[in-house]
Amino acid sequence: MEGRKELLVSTLGSEVSEIVTGIRSLPHDNLVLVTDAAQDENAAVLSFLRRLGIRHEVLLVDPSDMTGSALLIERKVQEHLEKGWRARVDITGGRKLLSDAATLAALSTGSEICCFEMGARRFPLLTALGVREALPKDLAEVLRSHDWPMPLDEIRGKGKDHPLPATLRRMKQMGLVQLEELEAPMICLTKRGKACLDWIMRAKELNGSSE
Repeated sequence: MEGRKELLVSTLGSEVSEIVTGIRSLPHDNLVLVTDAAQDENAAVLSFLRRLGIRHEVLLVDPSDMTGSALLIERKVQEHLEKGWRARVDITGGRKLLSDAATLAALSTGSEICCFEMGARRFPLLTALGVREALPKDLAEVLRSHDWPMPLDEIRGKGKDHPLPATLRRMKQMGLVQLEELEAPMICLTKRGKACLDWIMRAKELNGSSE
């Protein structure tokens, strides 16, 4: 039986040496280089990989958009995971913001994070869930389909059989919403709730889906 295939995702700055240790140390059938530089700026690195016959592809991101970059990396990793691959993310190279985005993607997909600065460090993850997996679909739907903040009186006016009040209680238990006194008592998103909504909407935009 053929063994499980391995994906290596490596952040890349301007130096070939940033990815060499990871390539040598971590098994991989495909290499994805995550960079914020134009392809001609990485000509030396790409030439090096071609000479070695290493199968690779380049993923260009904008690390100043942390969430957007993490989502792009996450989607690339997820494509391989859905085919039964194992994934590792080497955050040694590139700017700190680039490594941070790759770390978010690794945490979201449950991938092992590796770093080879000042000696090898590997951070195995037992379980890591992204927003899509950790947030129930009904709560995600309420997050993206309602206007925030939401007047408390509007919630109180719902009938006993209406699902929204119970859903909001669950969201409060998960730290997604909280009650705040503005002009009137309002149900508002917490920082966590805003971050989840931002992730959901960006993922929808990137995937071009109506889900």
